[in-house]
Amino acid sequence: MSLFRQLWLAVILVTITSFTGSLFVSLLGTRSYLEQQLHRKNIDSANSLAYSISQLRKDPITIGLQIAAFFDSGQYQAISITSADGKLITERVQNKIETTVPGWFTRLFPISAAPGQAQISDALLHFGVIKVVSQAQLAYQALWEQAKTLMLWFLGAAMVCVLIGAMILQRIHKPLAEMVEQADEIIERRFLTISEPRIPELRSLARATNDMIRRLHNRGIEETKRLEALHKRINFDPVTGLARREHFMNQLSQILLGREEGDEIEQKSATASEAARETVQDEARGGEFRPTGEHGKVFLHEEKAFASTATDADTATGKVQGTRGIFFLIRLNNLEEINRKLGRAGANELLHRVGSLIAGITGEFEEITSSPPLAARLNGSDFALLAPDIRNAAKFARRLSEELAALPLRDGDKIADFCHIGAVPYRRGDTLSELLSRADAALATAEQTGANAWHLAAPSSGQTSPVSLNISDWRHIFSDALTANRFMLAFHPVIDPTGAVLHQESVARMQAQPEGGWLEASDFISIAARLNITGPIDVAVLRHALEFLQSNTGEVAVDLSIETVANYRFRNKLDALLHPHPELCRRLWIEVSEYGAFRKFEAFRDFCHIFRQLGCHVGIRDFGRHLDSIQSLAGAGLSYLKVTDRFIHRINQNKTNQKFLKNLCEQAHALGMKVIALGVQNEVERKALIKLGFDGLAGKGIK
Repeated sequence: MSLFRQLWLAVILVTITSFTGSLFVSLLGTRSYLEQQLHRKNIDSANSLAYSISQLRKDPITIGLQIAAFFDSGQYQAISITSADGKLITERVQNKIETTVPGWFTRLFPISAAPGQAQISDALLHFGVIKVVSQAQLAYQALWEQAKTLMLWFLGAAMVCVLIGAMILQRIHKPLAEMVEQADEIIERRFLTISEPRIPELRSLARATNDMIRRLHNRGIEETKRLEALHKRINFDPVTGLARREHFMNQLSQILLGREEGDEIEQKSATASEAARETVQDEARGGEFRPTGEHGKVFLHEEKAFASTATDADTATGKVQGTRGIFFLIRLNNLEEINRKLGRAGANELLHRVGSLIAGITGEFEEITSSPPLAARLNGSDFALLAPDIRNAAKFARRLSEELAALPLRDGDKIADFCHIGAVPYRRGDTLSELLSRADAALATAEQTGANAWHLAAPSSGQTSPVSLNISDWRHIFSDALTANRFMLAFHPVIDPTGAVLHQESVARMQAQPEGGWLEASDFISIAARLNITGPIDVAVLRHALEFLQSNTGEVAVDLSIETVANYRFRNKLDALLHPHPELCRRLWIEVSEYGAFRKFEAFRDFCHIFRQLGCHVGIRDFGRHLDSIQSLAGAGLSYLKVTDRFIHRINQNKTNQKFLKNLCEQAHALGMKVIALGVQNEVERKALIKLGFDGLAGKGIK
């Protein structure tokens, strides 16, 4: 029974008990008073009659007239005279008077008054005894009227008590309702404080709860800051604020070569890896620049070291999702001379401005592309920028060159020949060595062209530049594929630490031509986003997932585009598609990429609340970029996070990443979210991740 029902029951019981007790006490007192008055009246009447008859003649007529004078008033039930020897001389008896008193009341409160008796004398002789009994029905009537008055009074008092009790309970209910809402918000990982009520007991409880929530919130913020600090220490260059070269080259090699080839490179270059790590530590100390030597050598000689020394952590700009784009290689000139002229602090300040400029241009580029770019500092004088799905590489390179050349020195002087930029197109399948060679050649061409020059190389043999994509052809391809429903899902298992299947990851495939092969999602989804037709594709994919759930057991995860999530028309279509199947919704995991979720976070949060109500599990895929915003995910009501494989690769050998991922799991668990690792390659990684606290594992090493 709820507290308020118990309080209402207490109010009712107290009211009824008070009313009943008071009523009975009052009626019993009134009855006793009436009995005393009747008894006194009987005595007075008997004495009066005895005195009157004693003065009169004792013949029957005279006695009868005297008794009749009293009896006819209707106040007496019986009057009788008995002689000294016990014989009845005369008696008058009256039937009960009709009243409105109910029978149950007379039985509940019987009135019994002793009769009045007096001696009748005849001269000096004893004549007889007179006995008078008054009529009790009139006393019953008076007692009944008194009971009705009391009942009306107590009924009114009860209504007033109920009203006052309702006001008191309402005063108690408001702060309690706020506390219940506060507890619900805590369950949903939202931290809400409430105003302290005036009731002392509830005030102390609310104060303690608010203090607990503030501690939890502050602890979450501290954990987030600590996690973000660790993330930056691992992946960011302290001088420029850009990503370190190890992670950049590792990510580039995985985009171009695939995971297996990247692993082979890593296994062959342990010595170069250690040397590269020492170089990173030297650079972190700031201010000392190494000459790059002849064009191309620094990259060709360190290619394997770059691929093998990745820290497995994501970068400031997120996971690069595009399979085509432009690779920019930026070289700053005369840094040794600048270092001597400005000193270590001045040179570092100039490099910081260079990093801020590149990051700023990258941020502008991020708003207009379907995949995030990635910028990094490769060594003292070389910077790199990976720009997927770029439309006008020449315009971008020209702007970058002009803004870098416009950077002033500390004393305000301009640098005559500050930088050169080489740019080359890339696509998935290119070899890392070939891409770096072409980039270095493009940079050499730019250096031969003139001061602050840039050069955009032509695509390699057999490669189609992204800028030459025929959008109209793609529109027809998507339209035909949607009309003919040439989409399918491939499934990969996600297991829990015990080895049981947590759910199946679905990956979309599209058949561009009726008799052609099936394209990977990465081959067409960025183009679909550019054409703003991800909505129909996601609806088709979700329909396939529901069909699979209807005919199979287990649970399925579906990856949706942020463009679909932010489009209310297609969101309503997804809602209408799922609403008739609540039992299937509970087996459906819906996820959005981290890059898209934070790009349109308000729309994503609304999407989470709507589809959580349907029973779906909602999560973020490829998490790792917005570590400082993990607390904001608490309000979105997420069910899980899938950590990007950049953190997972070779986790058994990376102590720093182990500490980082363990902290991430603890913080996510505190917010009620499961943590799933992507890109698990082997049993050694799987065991290491289980020890770190991961709730699920996915990748090529999971069967």
